[in-house]
Amino acid sequence: RMGSDPKTSVVNRYGQSWDIPNLFVVGSSTFPSQSSFNPTLTIQALAYMSADAIANRYQRNPGSLL
Repeated sequence: RMGSDPKTSVVNRYGQSWDIPNLFVVGSSTFPSQSSFNPTLTIQALAYMSADAIANRYQRNPGSLL
């Protein structure tokens, strides 16, 4: 689901779709696997990282963030 290779994943580490550059998926649905602990803080951290990348990188130069 989330990964560094477009052939084996749907989104990059920022939650940005490989196929549609202006589509960002934020939430636990992009986790590679279910963890054995409460992932709330991890989801919050990924959401913050995605929002920061959108605000500070994507808006300045739309396109792939990687």
